[in-house]
Amino acid sequence: MSSSTSGIKLDQSTRARIKQAAAALDRTPHWFMKMAVLYWLQRVEQGSTATEMLIDGDIEADARINSVLGRQKLLSID
Repeated sequence: MSSSTSGIKLDQSTRARIKQAAAALDRTPHWFMKMAVLYWLQRVEQGSTATEMLIDGDIEADARINSVLGRQKLLSID
């Protein structure tokens, strides 16, 4: 099985939190991040929406910042 690296940008605080969480589980940060991605991927594949997966207070801010459709609408207005 071939694999490649896919990177995400994380601030230092988030990286430290991942390292602590992984250590608490006696796992590597790589394992922790991979399991997180696989968990969310499975939820989406089972039909969950972003609204269902986010905490109520985070929905509006997340949609404003991360919605691909929302960003496309903003770009088409200009």
